[in-house]
Amino acid sequence: MFSIACPPTQQTPHKKGLATIILLASAVLLLPGCASMSEDECRATDWWIVGQKDGSEGKLVSALAEHQEACAEHGVTPDRHAYAEGHRSGLLVYCTRFNGYRVGRTDARYHGVCTGPLAEAFESGLGTGRLVRTREMEVWGIKRERKKLREHIGRLEHETKTLREKLKAKESVPEDREDMQKKVGEIDQKIEELRLEYEDSAKKQADAQARFDEAVKQAKSEGYADDGGLLRAYQKLRTLEDALD
Repeated sequence: MFSIACPPTQQTPHKKGLATIILLASAVLLLPGCASMSEDECRATDWWIVGQKDGSEGKLVSALAEHQEACAEHGVTPDRHAYAEGHRSGLLVYCTRFNGYRVGRTDARYHGVCTGPLAEAFESGLGTGRLVRTREMEVWGIKRERKKLREHIGRLEHETKTLREKLKAKESVPEDREDMQKKVGEIDQKIEELRLEYEDSAKKQADAQARFDEAVKQAKSEGYADDGGLLRAYQKLRTLEDALD
């Protein structure tokens, strides 16, 4: 419907190098926010449609102030009544339990725009979506920790291998060999501790996966599995499970 009217960017010659690019990027970050609507959009827009779009995206009705500021530069005043009517219509699209599930499942920001009966339906889906996401994040968190443990163990094993090769070479003085042997013993002990921790984490992962599976099962039983493929993240998790185990 309408676009973001931002100042045009200039092409930076390659010869200016990375420093120049970084400087220009920093300057862009310091620019004031881009106008929400261009002059043509301000003059030709249907304010009911603008309100409907904002409402369907879960924006607060106060979003009109941003449009008003942008259009004031062009001598255009928004139709507040038409915008408000359109916004209410948009909320009927946004404030459904299925969209609430989508918002919760994707961890999108919710501005509390749904009220009354709409809020009850939306927040029911929101709670279910957030629960599924929380359970999924628990699984991924444990998988990441297990991956770190494996990498740590691998680094220590490489270190002990290097030390043992030096000991076999018999090129070092006795004092150095004694230190190396002590170091090998300490690393071996640490490796054993990490391996036990890794084994314990396998049960934690299995328990977390079971909680996630149960949350997904409950979401499916409430009909959310048919809502635009929102459970594709679950399928992806299952597909990649072997790669992280």
